[in-house]
Parts: sequence; C-alpha cells; structure tokens
Amino acid sequence: MSTTDSALVIAALIKSGVEHHQAGRIAEAAMAYRQALQLDPGHIEALVLLGMIAGQSGQLPKAAELFTRALERDSGNAQIHHNLGETWRHLGQFQKAQASLRCAIELDPDHIPAYQSGADLMLEEAKRQEATGNFAEARELRQAAVKYLFNAGNKQLIKHLNVGAAESYRTALKLDPDNAEIWACLSHTMTKTPSEQVKVLRHAIALDPKIVWAYGQLGNALVAIGLNQEAEATYRKGLVINPDSFACQQGLDSLKLMVPLYDAANDAPKIFEIHRAWGDVAMTKWRPANPVVFANERDPKKRLKVGYISGDFTWNSISYFFVQMLERHDPAAVEVFCYSLVDRHNEDEATTRMKKLVHHWRDIRDLNLDAICARIRRDGIDILIDLAGHTGRNRLDVFVVKPAPVTATWLGYPATTGLPNIDWRITDAIADPPGSEKFHTEKLMRLESGFLCYRPPEDAPEVAPLPALSSGRLTFGSFNMHHKIVPEVAAVWTRILEAIPSSRLVLKSFYLGDEPIRQRILGFFTERGISPDRIDINKWKGERADHLAAYSEIDMALDPFPYNGTTTSCEALWMGVPVVTLIGDRHSGRVGFDLLTRIGLERFAAPDVDSYVRLAAEAAKDLAALSVLRPNLREQMRTSPLCDERRFVREFEAALREMWRQWCASTA
Repeated sequence: MSTTDSALVIAALIKSGVEHHQAGRIAEAAMAYRQALQLDPGHIEALVLLGMIAGQSGQLPKAAELFTRALERDSGNAQIHHNLGETWRHLGQFQKAQASLRCAIELDPDHIPAYQSGADLMLEEAKRQEATGNFAEARELRQAAVKYLFNAGNKQLIKHLNVGAAESYRTALKLDPDNAEIWACLSHTMTKTPSEQVKVLRHAIALDPKIVWAYGQLGNALVAIGLNQEAEATYRKGLVINPDSFACQQGLDSLKLMVPLYDAANDAPKIFEIHRAWGDVAMTKWRPANPVVFANERDPKKRLKVGYISGDFTWNSISYFFVQMLERHDPAAVEVFCYSLVDRHNEDEATTRMKKLVHHWRDIRDLNLDAICARIRRDGIDILIDLAGHTGRNRLDVFVVKPAPVTATWLGYPATTGLPNIDWRITDAIADPPGSEKFHTEKLMRLESGFLCYRPPEDAPEVAPLPALSSGRLTFGSFNMHHKIVPEVAAVWTRILEAIPSSRLVLKSFYLGDEPIRQRILGFFTERGISPDRIDINKWKGERADHLAAYSEIDMALDPFPYNGTTTSCEALWMGVPVVTLIGDRHSGRVGFDLLTRIGLERFAAPDVDSYVRLAAEAAKDLAALSVLRPNLREQMRTSPLCDERRFVREFEAALREMWRQWCASTA
C-alpha cells in the first residue's frame, strides 16, 4: 500500500471511529482506532482518541501510556498535555499531574480547562494534606487553587464567556473571600447589571481601598444607574490615591462633559462653554514644552496617510458607519492606519474584519502618551482622526500633543471636543447649520450628503406588517440608551400617550434588565399618571437579529431629546418604523432631523415640543398612512444619500484632501 493510500485509509478509519465514539459505540470506535495504529503505530490522533476511551472506561494507566506516546510525536500539543495531566490527577499522581498541566498552560496560556484542572488538582491535594495533619501545606495548596481559578476567570472574560468567568471567580472567592482583586474582577461579568456591579465593587474597595482601577469601574457603574454625584466623588477618591489614574480622570471628564448633553436645561452656548473650559485645562496639562516640527511633505496631491484612533473598533454603533469607510477608501489616494485602543477582552469579529481591511493596524491600548505620539510620528501620519470625542476609551491627550500636521474629530461624539489643537470637526449643514461655528473650537468641515453613512445589517429580518392593524392599539417605542430618557422626555411622551389613550410605549436598552434602573424609568411615567401596564420595559436582546425583530411590535418610534438617537433611529427606519423627532439647537439634538431629511421623511421632525406631541398623535391616528409607509421605507432608505456608501466616501476623501491642501498652503 502506498503512503498516500495508507493515509486515506487511516483518515477513513479515524472518521469511522469518531462517528462510533460519538454514537456511544465504544468497542467499534476502539477497533477503528487500533486498526489505524496498525498502519501507523505513532499516529497522534489515534493514540489520543484511544487514550480518551481508556480514560473513560477507567483504564487510567493505559490512558497515560497512550497520551505519553502521542506526546513523543507532538510534544508541543497543549491539549494532549492537559489530557495526560487529568489522567495523572485521577491516578493520584500529584507531581506528574502538576507538571503536565503546567506544560499545557505554558504552551497555551489561554487553555481554560488546564487552569480548571489545576484548581481541582490543588484542592484534592489540599484534602490529602489536611487528612495527614499538614494544615500549612493545605493552605498553600488552596491559595494555588485560587490563582488557577482567578486565571481561568480572566481567560474566560477575555473570550466573552461571562457566565463561566463569574463561576470561576465565585469559586475562588469561596476559598479566599477577602480577595479584593477577585471581587473587583467579578464586576466585569456584570456589565448588564450596574447595580450589582456597584455592590461588588464597593465590597472590593472596602477590602482594599488602594485597588485604584476599581474606583474607575465603580464610577462608571454609578453613572449607569444615574448616581452622578456619587460617581464624581468616587472618581476623585481614585485620583487622590493615584493622580495618574487615566480611568478615573477620563471618567470624571466624561461625567462633566457628556452628562450635560442629556439635560435640556443646557443650551448650545452652555455646552460649548463647558467643553471649552475643559480644553483650556487639557491644553495646559498635556501640551508639550516644544511644538512638534512636522517633516511631512507639503504636496497637496500626495497619497495621504490617514490615521483613525478609537477604542470602538468592535461591533457597536460606530461600526455601522465606519467599516464601509475602510472597505471603500481609494488606496491610490489614502493609506489607512488604525490606532486601536480596544481592550483585548472586547475584541470581536468586527475587530478581526477591520484588521484585514486596513493597510496598517496598531494596537496602542497599553502605550503611554509619549509612546503613542512617537508611533504616530514614525508612521508619518498626515491626518489623524479621533472617533471618540469624550466617550469612553478616548485619547484626546494625543490630540493635545498633536503628533500629525492635520487633526480632526468625527462620528463618535455629538459636540465640540473643546480642544483648539483639533483642527476640524467633520459634520454637515443640517446637524451643524451655519452659525454653529461659534460653538466649536474646531473648524467645521461640512459634507454635502451628511456627516455619516449607514450600512444596514445583513441579518436584519424582513419588515413586519404594521402591528396596530392586528393588535388594535398603537405602540410607540424607543430602544435608545436609558440615559436619554430623562424626566423632561418622559413628561412629553406622557402627553403623547394621553393624546392616544389606547396606546402603549415599549422601551428597550442595554441596562433595562437592571431592576433599579427599570423601576426608576418606569417611575418617570407612573408619577405622571400613566398606568404601569401601558409601559413595557424590556432588557436588551444580545443577538442583533433578535434586537431588530423587536421592531415588529412597534408602530412608531419616539426620538429622545435633547440627545437624539443615531444608530437606534437608523435601525428603526430600516425596520419600517418612522421616527418622530424634535429639532434641537445643537448637533446632539438635530441628528434625528438630519437622518430624516436624508431619506425624505423630514415631515416627521417637529420644531417645538407642542408640535412634537401633535405630530406624533396625528401620525398615530392615521394607520392607513403608516401601513403604506412601513413596507416601502426600507427601499426608500436604501436608495437615499444616507446609505450611498460610494458617494459618501468620495465626499469624505475630498474633505480630507481639502484639509490637507489648506495645511500645505499654510505657513510652514
């Protein structure tokens, strides 16, 4: 039999054996694996599979022999080392088991089962040591088990296995209940329930007040549940312990700058003044002693090196408007660099996709300010674009230093950054109409077709019929973040519900599965006389298709104010649900008007609160018009400027070219 024929026969035997094995026909599986070994006595897969059968049938010495033989052929295989370690563990061979599991982890530091096996091994040995009266050794072994479990939890967290991570952390805490670091890490598994996060983080800090990073995490959780004053105090405590705590300082800055955007009492001049004051402080804090001298060639026609910096290169609201940029940038005109601040445990399929689309990907999450700026200068970036503004994981300090000759901010933040060292803010004439310049430290670069372009999700379900036709009642909805549903918004939506007595309101967002948050939002309506049975408050649905399918229950979406929805409104429109919006006095309050105008639905935008209430009520009564609009809205949107990717990217690149021309023409 030729080598090729032999390999084919072995592969067929292995396949047959696995099929028998999975069906529970162990004897037949073992026979197939042995036949494969007769043809190739060192066949790794056959040895491992036979070893697994031996272990399952209680023939542990035989299993150890088979795994050892497999490792003679493949010593770098972490899984086989783990199998052997588990076998030695069940044989009571502590030293051998420990050595094998250590090898598995050294070869594959992300091998979660090896950490879990290590914990089991340490706990079993601890019991044996206790039985002989060696209590000191038993305590050390239990602490070793804690480390294994802690590492398992960390690895599970990175892989988004939050349930498993929580189980690992809690098991470790049963062994070491006063371990502040594990308590703090446990909070990472509670991202949808900030009220639980607060309890866990407060306990961690009580155990160890010097665990600085927990203050930033606690402050963020407090903001999520609306306890802003406590959040501010928490951030400040963290900064007392460590004045260089980036998380606490960024949290404090975001609290001062973003929270006012949700408050209708703050008009455009007030918002600008808050941001400008922050910018003055930032410029004093981070501006280098000597201005950077740029060596970039002043050629207005050169291929531009454009860098995007963000902590949101993942599946989130930014990706709906950014991936198409990476796909459609003209490589002859633009060389793209992405400077990623994404935490390793947050990277996902979108991150992987973006990495493949760009010329250069730089992970800068662990670099300090000097190192980031040095990297950008070495890359020779011509235009550096911020995608975060004052949202989380921003690095506006980089823009204070200004490591590129032209800087801009776009997409991620609905207001000025307040930084005079950012040259441009990319927007349009609807979101920031003429006269808005006075509310920005940046110059405004207005795109004709709109400041963003929406890519609809490929897995969106089909548009459902108007639900009011079958239910007999009009259903309003808002799937915006709960921060945007402030008492002033609830008061106006209450007026709409009162105008349509049979109607109901469905709210859904990420944190509404947290009971204290749910009750607080519900209270905004019940205290104004709306019966609780007219308000459905639903927790977030993890799968995007399920989230979009929830629009099948909604007849009309209500846009919050003064901070409108963006991705949320685009999703509603794509699912055939018109959005009623209030036209505000600043970018964050004009996005709804902007989106509706781009698709020819500006009639759903109201100039004042009374008109907003009247418009929603009148549209809700005209079911015939809503039922005609609903099935046609997706196509209307698809063929609109809002979804014209090619046109948008060409306009965007033309804007970049104009920015560059102006710099080239400026005094060197």
